[in-house]
Amino acid sequence: MEKPALLTAALAIALLSQGCVYRGPSALRATRPAYNLAVAQTNDQELLLNLVRSRYRDTLYFTSVERIAATQEFNESLGATAGISGSQNTFTSRPANPTVLRSLTRSASLPATYAVNEKPTIFYAPIEGEKFVRQMMTPMNPELLLLLVKSGWSLDRVFTLGVAEINGLKNAPTASGPTPSREPEFRAFRETVKLLRALQREQLLELAKSGENIELSFTPEAASRAETLRLKELLKLDAQLNSFKITTNSDHSKGDTISISTRPVISAFNYLSQGVEAPERDLVAGKVRRTTKANGDAFDWQEMLSDVFRVSSSDEEPQDASVAIKYRGAWFYIADNDLDSKSTFVLLTQLMALHSAPASSGPAMSFSFGK
Repeated sequence: MEKPALLTAALAIALLSQGCVYRGPSALRATRPAYNLAVAQTNDQELLLNLVRSRYRDTLYFTSVERIAATQEFNESLGATAGISGSQNTFTSRPANPTVLRSLTRSASLPATYAVNEKPTIFYAPIEGEKFVRQMMTPMNPELLLLLVKSGWSLDRVFTLGVAEINGLKNAPTASGPTPSREPEFRAFRETVKLLRALQREQLLELAKSGENIELSFTPEAASRAETLRLKELLKLDAQLNSFKITTNSDHSKGDTISISTRPVISAFNYLSQGVEAPERDLVAGKVRRTTKANGDAFDWQEMLSDVFRVSSSDEEPQDASVAIKYRGAWFYIADNDLDSKSTFVLLTQLMALHSAPASSGPAMSFSFGK
C-alpha cells in the first residue's frame, strides 16, 4: 500500500478510537451544575414574586420542581477514503525513441459527523389543596423552630418569623395577613427577642432538656444583669427564679413558665411581605395600603423589620441584587450586600421545606441547646 493510503488508514483508526471515550461523565459535569443553579435561582424568584404579590393582595401561587429527567444522545460517525490514479501519454514524434510521460494523483478524505441532542423533561407540582394546608396553613412545629436555633440560627430571627406570641406579648398579629391600616402591636415582643439574643450571644442562657420538659435557664453570671431583669419583667417571670419551663399552652400565670404559640408558615410569609417597599406611585394610587400610626402619621414597616427583612423597588433593573423579579412595571429585589434580608429569606425557604412534610407526632420539643 502506498504511504498516503497507510497514513489515511492510521488516522482513521486513531479518530475512530476516540469514539470509545465515555461521554456520560462529561455530560454530567456540564449539565448538573447548570440545572442546580437554574432550580435554585427560579425557586428564589418565585418566592420573592409571591412576597410581592402578597404586598399587593394579588393571588399567590406556589409550584415546586418535583423531578427533572434529561437524556442526551451522542451520534458520531467517521469515514475514510483513499485512492491513487494515474495516466500515461506516449509521444511518437520520434518512432525509434518515443517519449513517455506518466502522472500519478493521490487523494484522501476523512468525512466525519458529530451531534448531541438533549431532551429535558421537567415535572412541576402546584402546592395546593391538602398539600398547601399541611405546608402553609398548619402552625409551625415548635420542635423544629428550636432545632433551628440549635443548628446555629439566631434566636431572635427564628422567633420573629415563627412565634406569634410569648407569654402574652404579641408579635404583630395584624401583620400576619393583608397589610393592616393601623400599626400592629409588636414593640414589647421585639424587645424581648432582642434581649434573648443578647444573652444567647454572651452564652448567659441555656435551653436544655429536664425530664419531659424543655427549660430555659440563666447562668449565675446573668442573674444580676440588666438584660435578665428586664426580660423577666417583660415576660412576667418570677424574679427569684433562674430556670423556666417552656410550654406551648397558654398558662403562664405562675411566673415559672414561658409559653409560646407558633404561627403558620403563610402568616410568617405575609409578615415578611410587609417589608416589600412598593413604588410611591402605587401607594398614591391605592394599589398598596399605606399603614398609619394612631396619630395618623405614616408607619414605616422598617420600625418592625429593620435588621430583619427589606425588599427594595426600582424602575431600572438592579445591577447588584441577590434575587430580583419584575412585577407591575417595577423591579423588586434584595440587595446582595443586605446580609440580614438574605439570611431571613434563606430561613423562610428552610421553614417552608421543613413543613412540607407532616409534623412529627412525637414530643413537641425534645433537644438540648448549649453554647
